Amino acid sequence: MSNERDRYIELTPKSKAAWEEAKQYLPGGDSRNSIFWPPYPIFVEGAKGAHVVDADGTDRLDFIGTMTTLILGHAPEPVVDAVRGQLEQGVVYNAPNRQQVRLAKLLCERIPSFDLVRFTNSGTEATLNTIRAARAFTGRSQIAKAEGGYHGSHDVVSVSVRVDPSKAGERLHPDAMAATEGLADGVLDSVVVIPFNETGPAREILEKHKNDLAAIIVEPMLGSVGMLPATHEFLGMLRDFATENGVVLIFDEVISFRIAPGGSQEYYGITPDMTSLGKIIGGGFAVGAFGGREDIMELHGLREVGQELEVPVQVTGLGSLFGIHFQDDTLVGYRDLARADSAFRHNVFLGLLNEGILMAPNLVGAVSNGRGRGGG
Repeated sequence: MSNERDRYIELTPKSKAAWEEAKQYLPGGDSRNSIFWPPYPIFVEGAKGAHVVDADGTDRLDFIGTMTTLILGHAPEPVVDAVRGQLEQGVVYNAPNRQQVRLAKLLCERIPSFDLVRFTNSGTEATLNTIRAARAFTGRSQIAKAEGGYHGSHDVVSVSVRVDPSKAGERLHPDAMAATEGLADGVLDSVVVIPFNETGPAREILEKHKNDLAAIIVEPMLGSVGMLPATHEFLGMLRDFATENGVVLIFDEVISFRIAPGGSQEYYGITPDMTSLGKIIGGGFAVGAFGGREDIMELHGLREVGQELEVPVQVTGLGSLFGIHFQDDTLVGYRDLARADSAFRHNVFLGLLNEGILMAPNLVGAVSNGRGRGGG
């Protein structure tokens, strides 16, 4: 396995130098843990279509697409033209504009759960606001989430994201585990963790907390841990339970929105009460949105609005999400994925990089319809 690592270091001396300099000013050498991999990440100098070029001039085929958000690839002309046009008209107005209304109308027409929508600056803000709205609507405080689900970096969802199965309770009755240090006191007590795709055990856990639950938040496809789709039975159970017990069902479609024009809720034919979206609606720019039933959206007083720069940058289209797993057994939930040989997987990741293919370190990615080579 050391051969691929040694070759990677040999091929990326300028990226290594850039990383060494970055560590002097940025903890770990960057601001996002998700784009770091050992021994160090490549530093990208330019990108076009489905290709990126690193600091050493190596052209790589990009299967990450800014964590699956770039359906049209890097720097597609319609997006570049929209950004350039908005810059020429000003960036921040501190007032509404018609582009915002245009995008809101488009989303409400496409997404089954959207009666009303608000914009944010990220997917993290979107999930934060859906949960806050659910609490305001129900008057309850507990949240249920699936083990292995990633919903951003705020406290209440920083629970049981990537866990050591040997320390996280039973497979079918997982314990709530902190995903990071620094969470507020009581956060773990406010989160109920259910096993992904285990319909019966998950329902049993939810029943025990039904009088305290404000919301269930779920990724219809577990994105960050391996692109594992939910079963129709599992999502249908969540929909039925939420309806029967006055709980708000939230679909986090930051990743899964690209499955169909109306997101995975259109694909599965299951409509949640609220939905969170991320950069996919803005061509990779820092934008997000959350929306849902009118009675929920009208009851809370949130006023988060995305910057005017991002609103005109819209992406429509379909794409393919995928994950590569070197396992023989059936993959059902997070713990099946957690059994993978991480050292072997990382060696494959470095080997793909060395051959000019860029994926996420956990070997998940997305296919774009972008064309052209990266810029330098």
